Amino acid sequence: MLAAAFASTPAIAATGGASADPDQLSADASAPTGATLAIGTPVATASANGITISSKAAALLKQRATVTGLAPANLGSVSIEALDPKLATWAPVATATIDQDGTFAAAWRPRTLGAQQLRAVAATTATRSTGSAPQVAVTVYRPGLASWYAPSSNGGSKTACGVRLTKTTIGVANKTLPCGTQVELYYHGKKIVAPVIDRGPFIDGRTWDLTKATHKALGGLDGLITVGALTVTTVPKLKTPFQAPAL
Repeated sequence: MLAAAFASTPAIAATGGASADPDQLSADASAPTGATLAIGTPVATASANGITISSKAAALLKQRATVTGLAPANLGSVSIEALDPKLATWAPVATATIDQDGTFAAAWRPRTLGAQQLRAVAATTATRSTGSAPQVAVTVYRPGLASWYAPSSNGGSKTACGVRLTKTTIGVANKTLPCGTQVELYYHGKKIVAPVIDRGPFIDGRTWDLTKATHKALGGLDGLITVGALTVTTVPKLKTPFQAPAL
């Protein structure tokens, strides 16, 4: 059950409103977890068959992303294809005309979350060769509107997941993900993995409530931000209560 407020030392919701569950306020924290902030979005580049393809290594689901590259001008155009991980087949997602200087650019909208493979092949059937087409990997995140919140002091209120909340705590609140689920967040070239430590936000249209430290680490200002998010499936869910990571 979601509670409406902290039992003591209430947290101040700056633009959101996560809340604590008083039934878990007496739980003790276990061993601390770690948090790593990665800055910069690398550009993935690959070359084969005389074609070079480049793309940022991160994109948001159903939002415009750009692929650029080089190819012989006499090919006329290239087809950008994405691999369907379930069917193990390639499907075109964009077509780009090759300029006289050999450059091309194409826009596409990712339809699949997680690791996505893209390749560039000659668009015409006469010259189409896919056996060694250049491929790049792109991680696709689900976008969601995020607010932030912080404790009124650094004394350490406890959240709905029994996690002690301080001004340096890295974590997120979500209405449905289980406590301890680790989530990779992406925002303007910065990535951080943060555990679910609380419940919220309880305002329509918002998906995440970030701790102030998480919001700051990602480079957010005082307002709402749209973050990309992926549930991390390569690591186990943290058993709560635990000591959340801090930066």
